Amino acid sequence: MKISFVMFFLIVFCIYAIGNVYMFVRGWQALEIMGHQRLWFAAVFWIAALSFIVTQILRVKGVSGAFSDIFHVIGSFWVAIMLYGFLALVVIDILRIIGWVAHIKPDFIYHPLNKALILGVVFLIIAVILGFGYRNVHRLQATHLEIPIDKTAGCLNKLRIVMASDVHLGYVNSRKSLARLVNAINDRQPDVVLLAGDTFDGTPEMVIREDAGVEFDRLQSRYGAYAISGNHEYIGEREKPDAVNTIFGYMASHGVQPLRDSVALIDGSFYIAGRNDRMAGTRKTIPELLEGVDRQLPVILLDHQPYHLEQAEQAGVDLQLSGHTHHGQMWPLNYITQKIYEKDWGFLQKGKSNFYVSCGAGVWGPPVRTAGYSEIVVIDLKFNH
Repeated sequence: MKISFVMFFLIVFCIYAIGNVYMFVRGWQALEIMGHQRLWFAAVFWIAALSFIVTQILRVKGVSGAFSDIFHVIGSFWVAIMLYGFLALVVIDILRIIGWVAHIKPDFIYHPLNKALILGVVFLIIAVILGFGYRNVHRLQATHLEIPIDKTAGCLNKLRIVMASDVHLGYVNSRKSLARLVNAINDRQPDVVLLAGDTFDGTPEMVIREDAGVEFDRLQSRYGAYAISGNHEYIGEREKPDAVNTIFGYMASHGVQPLRDSVALIDGSFYIAGRNDRMAGTRKTIPELLEGVDRQLPVILLDHQPYHLEQAEQAGVDLQLSGHTHHGQMWPLNYITQKIYEKDWGFLQKGKSNFYVSCGAGVWGPPVRTAGYSEIVVIDLKFNH
């Protein structure tokens, strides 16, 4: 697991580095009319580009404060700028190659002033995209589902679940974001609240500093709130081995019960089972987790990363709730997540098992969402009675 973690971030770093070098070279060429003043462009560009790397290092080490907050804001937005800047420049270069092959070389495009103007138009378009994506992050929507479960559930004939995943509390998603989320959940009058992983974005220092946990105290539901781990809860473990325990201890102190490879029987009527995330290194299989569970009652499984859905189906799980994918978060990355996961967003039924993968209530990295929308999921289960 440690090797795959290191390899993942090594690949991401290489892609990030290549993308930034390509953008810098093309930007430097486009601004030749500025002469030596391009050094200002170079300084601003690399401060912004390196901010993301710096803030990731500071976050893992648990460093917080005004200095790290500024770097995080700059670096987070820069990731989105790099993505769309890279795509725009690739399109421009493809058109240039086509023009070269077709012997079409309009002189006005190669005039130094016009090259700078084209670069300016590109960044204006990117600014519009970022504005839309930032607004989309803060438009929390509710997805409603009705799912019949062919089982009896004690004296219950229905159950309303409100689920949220990928809240990513920390630098990008603050206490204000959590307050808005809690209000939206309470407005749906849930019987039970389920948090399906990545509630925290790494180490808990920023959340504790804001005292954001008091917002959890306001959650209103008949059977309480339950949470599992996601991969981001384990990111801080490499610098602070007790980070996960701190996170879940903090949540428990504010009324959110952790399910860490454990099962809760609720009101003698249904089960909620919570798996540790794959990043935990070791975790129970679904059959091991559900050992001793009365399968005559409905079984709801929380598993952050929606891999191998057939395992939940084979184990007789009635409803699995997941997150993690963000539906790519930024177009066109959603096409990648659609290839990686059997279901990267939305509802799926396999046999008698039902699945919902949320694209997340919050965001990771850039506070920009151009694929999907920020959501909570309201699920009305209907039981035999």
